Order: sequence, then structure tokens, then C-alpha cells
Amino acid sequence: MEQHCFSGYHAIEELLKQGGVSGVLVVSKKNQKILSLIHLAEKKGIKVKQVSGDELDKLKSRQTGGHKEGYTSGYKKHRGVLLMLTEMPEKREKNLDAALAGITGKTALVLVLDGITDPQNLGAVLRSADQLAVDLVIVPSRKSAGVNETVSKVSSGASVYVRIVTLANIVQALEKLKEKGFWIYGADMDGKSIVKTDLRGRTAVVMGSEGKGLHRLVKEKCDMLVSIPSFGHVDSFNVSVASGIIMYEVRKQQGYFL
Repeated sequence: MEQHCFSGYHAIEELLKQGGVSGVLVVSKKNQKILSLIHLAEKKGIKVKQVSGDELDKLKSRQTGGHKEGYTSGYKKHRGVLLMLTEMPEKREKNLDAALAGITGKTALVLVLDGITDPQNLGAVLRSADQLAVDLVIVPSRKSAGVNETVSKVSSGASVYVRIVTLANIVQALEKLKEKGFWIYGADMDGKSIVKTDLRGRTAVVMGSEGKGLHRLVKEKCDMLVSIPSFGHVDSFNVSVASGIIMYEVRKQQGYFL
């Protein structure tokens, strides 16, 4: 059975609060924060297992295939807690049609990620998506960072609250969005300024990969390309920063801050 492994107090807390998960909370020490996690786990029906610090180190290592990619430089100095899930929250959508069927309003925001490969960037994007009440995030299943422990930690657990669907074909996803009345805006340095663009209604924003931007076929499916006005010396924003700015502008125009 596939297991999902999470460490970091805030990420674990949000996963447990969200509910709809099953697994075991593994702890190697007890302090105030970990005791609160234990209490929350027991309240949610999650088994708690006490192990030694060395055992927890070995367990984390096995879950990452023997290497430490995605963990902090202080890997050996773990925080004494690990959440191992066999079932993830229900907001991980399995079908795009079903996910879009749940978005019925005349105003909506869907974020499409065209191959963000850095888990740090993906985590930051999902944190902003949660803050700005994005209705759905579409992530490609190939050549993209997955929603893993690192992403959850960087998002401070916010990724648990974001509806996410993972798909093999982003171009087909854009076609389905159009069928559901969405206007597709692709982020591109040569696009029209977002502050001069009408972003109201059912809006889908497509963000390209770090460095390469939007793939050609994806760009061709966009109804319009948009950009962020800027005045600095470097030529672009980091993708996570750019995503936050554009999502904020969409929600502002849609009247969310009135």
C-alpha cells in the first residue's frame, strides 16, 4: 500500500485538522507541540506510535529511498514527529470533469501549472492559492513537482485545503475549461498588463515552468497572454511570486476585497 510521509509541525497539524486521512503518527519525543499533535491524532482516530530517535531517522530514510532529497539540512536533527498516511484528504481530485462540475458560479478562479519542477516553488504557489481561495489547481503528472512532503512543509500545510487535480494532458484540460466557460490567461513576459486586462468572470490562469515558461501548445490554447508590470533590473519574477500577484489581481477584479 502506498504511503505518504510528512514531517514538520504545521504541515502535520493541518493534515490532522483537515481529516479524511488514515495512518499513524510516529513520535520519538514529547514536547508541548508534539503533545498537541498526539491529542489531535487521537481525536481523529489516528494511531500514535512511540519510537526512538534513531528509529525515526531510519524510518524517514526508508520513506525517501535512502536519500534525503526534499528535507532540510538538519535532517539528523529531526523534530521528533512523522505522519505516515495511507489515505490522503479528499481534496485530491481524481477527475477533472467532476472537479469542474463543482465550480458552478459565474465568478471562479482556476490555476493551471504548466510544469513547475521545484517543490519549494510549488509549495509557495499552493500557499497563495489557499489564501486567495482558488477554486481548483491543475498540476501535470509528468515533468512537474508532485504534491509531496516538501511541498506540504513549504505551504505550511495550506496544500491540504487546496483542491488539486493531477492530469497527464494540460492542453486537453484547457479545452475542457473553455467548454465550461472559462477564459484562459497565460502568464508571459510579452503579454498584456494584468492591470489593463479584464480578469473577471470564470478565469483560468496558466503559469509556466521556471525559466522556460509556457510550452508552445499550451500557449497556443490560451485566449490571451498577460504580464505583470515591473520596474526592476532583472527580467522576471519568480514563478511563485508571479502566481501570487496574478491571483491577487484576479480576485481583486472579481470583487473579493470589497
